[in-house]
Amino acid sequence: MPEPEPVAGCDVCAALAGQRAGARAIGDKTTVIDCNIEMRNHPHPKGARR
Repeated sequence: MPEPEPVAGCDVCAALAGQRAGARAIGDKTTVIDCNIEMRNHPHPKGARR
């Protein structure tokens, strides 16, 4: 399954994407997965682009 992309203009998604990148840089796969799950489950208004 491909990783979720942050929704444009969403501060939560942007923060999660940054945290995921930092975790990936140090080899923390658990945090990478946790960020992906949280990003997938984060609610967005209808019409938001994923």
